[in-house]
Amino acid sequence: MSFDDLKPQSVRTSFNTREPNAANNYGEFVIAKSREAAKFTRNILDIPFGEDYYQKLDLYLPETNVCKDLPVLLYFHGGAWQHGYKEWNGFMAPAILEFPAIFVSASYRLAPDAKFPAPLEDAITSLQWVWENIASYGGDRNRIFTGGWSVGGTLAALVTLRHELYSSKGLPSQIVKACFAASAGYRYKYDVLAPGKSGQTYGDLMYNKVQDEVLAEPLHYVSGNKTPFYISWGSQDFNHVIQSSKDMVRALEDEGCTIISNVFEGFDHYQVNMEHGNSDNKWVKKVREWMVDPGFIV
Repeated sequence: MSFDDLKPQSVRTSFNTREPNAANNYGEFVIAKSREAAKFTRNILDIPFGEDYYQKLDLYLPETNVCKDLPVLLYFHGGAWQHGYKEWNGFMAPAILEFPAIFVSASYRLAPDAKFPAPLEDAITSLQWVWENIASYGGDRNRIFTGGWSVGGTLAALVTLRHELYSSKGLPSQIVKACFAASAGYRYKYDVLAPGKSGQTYGDLMYNKVQDEVLAEPLHYVSGNKTPFYISWGSQDFNHVIQSSKDMVRALEDEGCTIISNVFEGFDHYQVNMEHGNSDNKWVKKVREWMVDPGFIV
């Protein structure tokens, strides 16, 4: 079973993480909640879209009597590019299934073993899998949405904006109907220190050469975008998340596309995501509104 086959990852300490206690508590919380959710939802776990351990996704499906032509949320986990599992996201599934909708949690190869653009390649390939297969599970491939938290939100934004990558996968240019990015970063400069006290830069961690930094920065790809975005973060979030989120909102506003942003007062980086399993959460309500209302589809 998916939760019994988690590949060991480096321990989150002050060496590689900004707030190791909060990060470890978050991981324990979401895994426990996701295990519980997997027991009482209809799901298919560990579907491969490639040969690597991390090239897999989990499907969470509503009850069979409502599983027809449903909107689909393809969601990516966080973990500062070095950590995380698709299993972190399962706790969100019950709230999404209530819409009703299909929830897809995808994983991707991690740094430092996999440098950019490998994570983005995996995210695009998971989108291709959804496009080609989701109808067999009751999903509407013309109502696919992307989402993610932390660097998962970064990937969701990149998948939404990088239309030029679609053709090699046989994907239509408007495949993504909207993007829900929460507590994401939108720039990862080569010479900026990565999380923790290791002294590593993002360049050391993520890139083979300095020119590769643009591959992980959604702010480079907003020109001409018309796909709607819902961007959110916590008032107590990390500084780079707050600043780059504000910059992303302004950049998207300049393009004239639909853009809504929310700041969740009193929430830190991890609390923002942990509340996404709550049906009454404002983020969940906005996602439901955009995914379920046929008039929203543009």
